[in-house]
Amino acid sequence: YSLWHKMEMKHDRNLDHIADLVALRVILTPGDSFVQEQQAADSGVWLCYHVLGLVQHLPNFTPMPTRVKDYISFPKPNGYQSLHTALMYKGQSVEVQIRTAHMHTVAEYGMASHWAYHDEKKRSSSMDLYNTPWLSSIKEWQQEAVGSRDFVDCVRRELLGKRVFVFLRNGKILNLARGTTAVDAAFQIHSEVGLNMHGVEINGKPVPFDYELHNGDVVSILTGEGKPSTKWMRYAKSRSTRSKLRAYFRSQQNENVLKSGEMLFFDYLSNHRNEILENSYIEYPFEVPTTVDELQPFLPGSSRYDDVMDLLNDIGHSRSGDFLRQKVSKIFMVPASALQECDESRFANITRTVYASQLDSISFNGANGDDSDTDMPDVLNGGQTEFADSESVCFHCLPVRGDEILGTRHRDGSILVHRKECSWAQEALSSTRFPSSDDSLGEPVQLAWPEDNTWEDASESFLTEVIIMAVDRKLLLADCSVIASKNSEILKTGSSSSNEHCILEFLVRVKDLDELQSLMDKLREVNSVMSVERRFGSELLDESDL
Repeated sequence: YSLWHKMEMKHDRNLDHIADLVALRVILTPGDSFVQEQQAADSGVWLCYHVLGLVQHLPNFTPMPTRVKDYISFPKPNGYQSLHTALMYKGQSVEVQIRTAHMHTVAEYGMASHWAYHDEKKRSSSMDLYNTPWLSSIKEWQQEAVGSRDFVDCVRRELLGKRVFVFLRNGKILNLARGTTAVDAAFQIHSEVGLNMHGVEINGKPVPFDYELHNGDVVSILTGEGKPSTKWMRYAKSRSTRSKLRAYFRSQQNENVLKSGEMLFFDYLSNHRNEILENSYIEYPFEVPTTVDELQPFLPGSSRYDDVMDLLNDIGHSRSGDFLRQKVSKIFMVPASALQECDESRFANITRTVYASQLDSISFNGANGDDSDTDMPDVLNGGQTEFADSESVCFHCLPVRGDEILGTRHRDGSILVHRKECSWAQEALSSTRFPSSDDSLGEPVQLAWPEDNTWEDASESFLTEVIIMAVDRKLLLADCSVIASKNSEILKTGSSSSNEHCILEFLVRVKDLDELQSLMDKLREVNSVMSVERRFGSELLDESDL
């Protein structure tokens, strides 16, 4: 049957192309003293290669070098080991199989049955019988498979399909399914190697993550600060690799949800501290908690939560401001109506502030127009321009490197950096036209940011505040927080919501105006975000952030 199957599948029903029509099998049985010195599975291996050399030098036989297969160094996934070679004798091809008695038992009766008979004394437990890579893979696939058809397809593709053998730098061999990529190789080595991979070298040359591995490739996985990307799901061909990636992305999402829940809850407590203390029915004096540890004692008896993390996780998953308000009301025994009234008032105030800031900016630009340069008196600094000091900025307007700026020099000689449209800077500028006895405004100074080649301190950063108006939805804060943290340093957040809309506030550090603009552009791409604006100054900033 095997000959017929080969003719049907590989050789177009041509018997002349069958190399093992005549086959010999050489089974080597080392002596007992030799077996005692080595493990049964390893004894006689070198004899197989010795016999292979003898066979290929038989008189009147011509070896066929392209027909040599080494299944000892590169076993099949089912554990099969043997040396195969083909010789030509008077026009007839002869296949020769060389193996030890141990290898023959595995080939004929299966690996598990051989262990059950020979290695019973060596196994510490019956479970060791199944501790082989291929059996472990089958168990893993069986647990992950959605249905029986999915399981069978996985076994057929990854275990019974074609294999590819690659080397690691330490000489270890990886046995992978054909078509697998560098991502699969990294996770085959270890999950932590795959999760921390930031580059791959094949045969000493850098390659992309979707590189398809070939027999004999030397794989070097570079690890460090790397993090998996969702693109890796497309590159991964192995079911095990995709399963590990899905688990990682689920854990990351859970961490983001928990973090967003913590930010929402404690920002809400910070913004409503006075209302909570004034309206709470808790009989003993208390302080509004600011950390997870301080919050824990308030939970037992006042809510269904015994663990703070469960509470924060539910808040992070929730899309409703009413849910957050309800939890705060129950935990601190505050009437929900008092909190709702405060929320509505705060939402209206923030909305008015945003639109007022936009109108002020429009009116300032329209009033100055193209005359902004000509309106700047030449008497400032005698027409000289000084460089701005990034550590001395006005916290009323929070200028960022790249803004048009103006300075004010004070009695101690220090120069404060303002945005041009800052009211304090404009009042100081007006004082040069209409002198007054009030010198608290300072003397206006024409300033400019240092050129790029003089900007030596790459660690310099600037505070600024971003306001996001959006349609409220689940995981909105988590999505915005991920974008903000990747493109800036988040110092503080704030939030408020109405029935359908919400406002998110981020106090962040950025390097310059370009980085701020990039952050705002990416936030505008978040689903359900209606607008992203830069606040003039900050309402979240306090002395601890300076």
